[in-house]
Amino acid sequence: EDLANLGWTRNEACNAFNARRGGTMQGQQDMRHCTNRLFSFYSYNVLVGNPRIAGSGTDGVESSSIAWTYDNSQNLQEFQATWTETCTNTTRATLSISNRATISLSQSISIMNVANSEFGVTIETDSTREESQETSHELSTMWDITVLGGETVHIERVRVVTNGQAVYHQDYGIAKNSQMGSAWDGSYYWGLAINTTLGNPTGTMMLRGTSRSESFVFRIVRETRDGRRTVELLSLSDGQSVAVIMAKKCGTTEPHMVPGVEKEG
Repeated sequence: EDLANLGWTRNEACNAFNARRGGTMQGQQDMRHCTNRLFSFYSYNVLVGNPRIAGSGTDGVESSSIAWTYDNSQNLQEFQATWTETCTNTTRATLSISNRATISLSQSISIMNVANSEFGVTIETDSTREESQETSHELSTMWDITVLGGETVHIERVRVVTNGQAVYHQDYGIAKNSQMGSAWDGSYYWGLAINTTLGNPTGTMMLRGTSRSESFVFRIVRETRDGRRTVELLSLSDGQSVAVIMAKKCGTTEPHMVPGVEKEG
């Protein structure tokens, strides 16, 4: 049955073995395949070679929101504030079998960097579910912010989502040195190599890998009353780190203070 699923019917296999034995076989009854241990004619199904990538791709999407803002445009005096952000970066990879083997197999397949991720995933050849790996990393950072007189400052939170897809092929077939027993004078003493006789029959499994990562970056945006706009990338690191974000204040104008407008997103 397994040979038939690899493209060789019992009759076709018999003809191939008979040709190799010089036409001395009497028919299909002269073949024994994995049925007579007495004569040690063993045959095993195995994976052939390593999985190979058949296609892959990634796409990314960014979305932004205002995490914090302060309008100090009506003042000459600077405003000091502290803002803390905590976010979680996550990465996940999954592997599943979309076209399984047509023969019985009991092995596992391991693929590194599934769908361009950081993960390696292992799946059993008879698995009917997807296997996955996931990591989650919490980051927290505190920034000391100086809003100069005459400007409005925003902290922009940017969410970055990257999705990956990949298709893999894995060949399978008959183990090296597998034999078919053939009868001679009523006894099964002749063993003929299956792969040599049948031209290394193989099939191909198809596996599908996916990945998804979600991360965050932060930008500080400064806008002045005369329309100038500057953007800086803020660092986001593990634990409580402090980044002092300010610009040099020029001139000697006497400051005055009116209530600014602070908003949190």
